[in-house]
Formats: sequence, structure tokens, C-alpha cells
Amino acid sequence: MNAIILESVLFIALLAVVGALFVTALGITPLGRRLRQTANRKRIDKQADLTCPIHGQQQESDLVRLPTGEPLCPHCYKEAVHGHLT
Repeated sequence: MNAIILESVLFIALLAVVGALFVTALGITPLGRRLRQTANRKRIDKQADLTCPIHGQQQESDLVRLPTGEPLCPHCYKEAVHGHLT
């Protein structure tokens, strides 16, 4: 009975070590670098989409989606629809 429990614990420890080595190797390989760069690019693109050149940073929930699919700052939308500056 003790041998079975010990074998199970050692197998789980082996899986944990292999998983840790895989994650570590992924961080220093070209594939890991490519994954980090892709994640950084997506984060920067999302941040750029939320920044209006005139009114600055906006909340994603406040943006107005145009029929073309482009997000628009709510202040710019009001200016375009009502024709006056706020």
C-alpha cells in the first residue's frame, strides 16, 4: 500500500518537474519570445485603439462603434453628430 502511494507521489512530482522545465524552456526559446512579442503587440494595439488623438485615453465601454466597425471617442461622436464642440 505504501509503495503505491509513494509511486503516485513520485509520478506527480515528475509531472510537476517536467511541466516546470517546459515552461522555463518556453520562456527562453524563440517560440517563447515570439509568444511574448505577440502578446505585447496585442496589448499595445488595444491601448492605441482606446486612445483618441484629441481627447486622450477613453474607457472601452464608452467608445461608439461606427457601422464600418471602427471605434470612435464619445466626444468626437457628439461633435460629428451635433456639429458643435463640447
